[in-house]
Amino acid sequence: MAFIGWIVRILAVLILVRMVLRLFSGGGTRRATARSTRAPATREGGRLVRDPHCGTYVPVTKALRSGNGDSAVYFCSDACRTAWATRKAG
Repeated sequence: MAFIGWIVRILAVLILVRMVLRLFSGGGTRRATARSTRAPATREGGRLVRDPHCGTYVPVTKALRSGNGDSAVYFCSDACRTAWATRKAG
C-alpha cells in the first residue's frame, strides 16, 4: 500500500507542476483567444485556378490563359496547354 501512496503523491506533484507551468506560459484559453482575434492569413499569389490537363493549381497571375470571359481556361505551362488542345481536338 505504501507504493500506491508514493504513486499518488508523484502524480499530484506532476499535476501541480503542469498547472504552474501553464500559468506562467500563457495557458490554454489565452492562446485560443489570441488566435481568434488575429487577422486571417492572406495568400500572396491571390486566387488559384486549376489546370484542366494536369490538375495543378496555379495563381491566376502566373497562369497561361486561353479564351475570354467565363469560358477562359488557365494552364500551368505551355506543354499542358498544347496537350489539352491536342486531346480536345482529337
